[in-house]
Amino acid sequence: MTVYRRTTLPTGPAMGRLLVAEQVLAPTRAALQASSGEHRSHEGLVFWLGRNIGADTVVVAVVAPPTEHRRAGVFVAEQAVAATSRAARAAGLGLVAQVHSHPGTDTRHSDGDDQLVLMPYDGMFSLVVADYGQGSILPAHGAGLHQYQQHRWVHITSDTLVVVPAVVGIGALR
Repeated sequence: MTVYRRTTLPTGPAMGRLLVAEQVLAPTRAALQASSGEHRSHEGLVFWLGRNIGADTVVVAVVAPPTEHRRAGVFVAEQAVAATSRAARAAGLGLVAQVHSHPGTDTRHSDGDDQLVLMPYDGMFSLVVADYGQGSILPAHGAGLHQYQQHRWVHITSDTLVVVPAVVGIGALR
């Protein structure tokens, strides 16, 4: 299935990196798949929480807000976005990215995706996962990574998403 686009989707490199804590990936996938229903036919959406540090975005938590989801889209009320933002601020974080699923393998933003993201800011990321959340979360394996740059969404072509492992081995020191 191809997404609906009447306008050109610009492509280019990201401003900074998207550093995602490994422990965020499994609950992200689970929430997207739970939204799809038993017939795997509904889109899902989650928000990633973290901090912007210089040009980089660090993601440490995931929130699955209440949504209205169906075959052709997923929507979240402004009140749910505001509640998510308040909860993030209470933890010293911000709403730094959204992740949503699409039917099929086309993980580009649709025209609707470009317009329906609430409160985008320069540098914010949006990740699209294929096949109602069954596809990979990693852009290198098919997910579509987008970033808000100069008042428009750009499909990111650079290798920008870095998964930060929960445990980092440093090897033997001599």
